[in-house]
Amino acid sequence: MGKKNGFFKKAAITGAVAGVATAAIGNWFTENFLSRNGIKKAIEKSSVMPSEDSACFYESEEAIAGIEFYREKPCDEIYLFNKEGVCLYADYYENEIPSNVYVISCHGFTGIPSQNSIFTKHFYEMGYNVILPYLRAHGKSEHNYCTMGWLERLDIIDWINYIIDKNPAAKIILHGASMGAATVMNATGENLPANVKCCIEDCGFTSLWDQYCIQIREMTKIPADIILNIVNTVAKRKLKFDFKENSPLEQIKKSSTPTLFIHGDKDSVVPFWMLQPLYENAECEKEKLIVSGATHAASGYVYPEIYWSAIKKFINKYL
Repeated sequence: MGKKNGFFKKAAITGAVAGVATAAIGNWFTENFLSRNGIKKAIEKSSVMPSEDSACFYESEEAIAGIEFYREKPCDEIYLFNKEGVCLYADYYENEIPSNVYVISCHGFTGIPSQNSIFTKHFYEMGYNVILPYLRAHGKSEHNYCTMGWLERLDIIDWINYIIDKNPAAKIILHGASMGAATVMNATGENLPANVKCCIEDCGFTSLWDQYCIQIREMTKIPADIILNIVNTVAKRKLKFDFKENSPLEQIKKSSTPTLFIHGDKDSVVPFWMLQPLYENAECEKEKLIVSGATHAASGYVYPEIYWSAIKKFINKYL
């Protein structure tokens, strides 16, 4: 009997240690990759993508023109409250020429609306109004954690309804790059109003699980699924979301929103191979643009003529 008690005691201690270790790993991951503070640290370290790939965001002619637009063209700050009572903020560029067309453009991980200035500039010059939301845990957002486009999809639907409440005749275009692309694809899987005319996704991932598996394999020799299952347990409790739910691939299977899929074939952050399954599984009207030589989220910076020609042609089909 004493030996049995000793065995159960050791098993209980081992289980407790394993539980503490699991919680520690899950908390470390969520705090470093999904929390407001973790995102700030990533920005400070410039650790999201290789520096040689990000130079175009500051040095290219498009980037410089976008920065000039941002400095010279003032925007309004708009806000709304979601169902949980959290305030959502966005920058808003109302076109000087009255228009019923609105673009909701979503930034990527570690980004803020001002960093979408090249997109804002082009959409504005096309005669559209542009809304740039602060995605969760970024910039002015009141949320403390980011869910990489999953719960953010609900915020985009709130912005869609915000526009329609103010202008029932509004025609709405969704646009996003990287995490922003995942956000708008996830939104299209929901029952959207007819005012939403089309979606442009630029280098979005197939699923958060796929994306994190790739990143974890680069960081550690431990099988990615083991780590993600541990982290997911913490995320479900702490963030109220399941990593496995965040699947643009599954959402676009339900989408009726015409979508343009864009990806650079030299993307080292969200692999180029993700474009094809996204495109093939989309049940909506669709087109794709492969930008040869473009790295992550860089297509519009380094090949603007190709990029904007495809976007304008696509949008004009549905407005």
